[in-house]
Amino acid sequence: MSDDSLEKLKNGLLELEIDISVNAAEKIAATGDPQVVKNAVDTFTSALQTVGKRFQDGEWFLAELVYAGEISKEVMNVLSPLMEAGAMEAAGTIAVGTVAGDLHDLGKNIFVSYAKSAGFSVVDLGIDVSTQKFIDAAKEHNPVALGMSCLLTSTDMEIGKVIEELKRQNLRDKVKVIIGGAALTQRFADSVGADAFAADAITGTDIIKKWSSP
Repeated sequence: MSDDSLEKLKNGLLELEIDISVNAAEKIAATGDPQVVKNAVDTFTSALQTVGKRFQDGEWFLAELVYAGEISKEVMNVLSPLMEAGAMEAAGTIAVGTVAGDLHDLGKNIFVSYAKSAGFSVVDLGIDVSTQKFIDAAKEHNPVALGMSCLLTSTDMEIGKVIEELKRQNLRDKVKVIIGGAALTQRFADSVGADAFAADAITGTDIIKKWSSP
């Protein structure tokens, strides 16, 4: 595989040209070589860090971030089967969902795309996720992080319920809790005892990367 495909994979993302990135990903996947695919994912992840910096610096806004997330999702749909075929070791497992009573999933979906691109295995619990379903995921998947998304202030109390139930079942020390969404702040995260608040998908992924490092 030529470096040209890697450049197109990266530049398609940075120029928000989905066809360029996806076509490059398909050429890379066609090699059938898991190591080549891993190198491509590493390159793509590096480009995603640039996306995150642009967003955090105010050069890009939510619309660009959302579209970059869509590109990431499509690229990973192409590359992920080859990664799995090569039995590459994941950076860790993340279980994530939108809390009970909240049917919004845009922010969660963007996060899922970025986390997968960073090499994490992601268990997407969906929307309107009950406390019990979060607890079951913590038990079953032993995730490095349990992520809760919340867009509505009317449902933010659900986060505290999950954290209290984790404590009650002696699971709290076994999993980090990260929260994000328009309804939330760092102050709220501190008040309910979450380990971290992430204002965006890039920040959340970077935080969990640090948690998963040896």
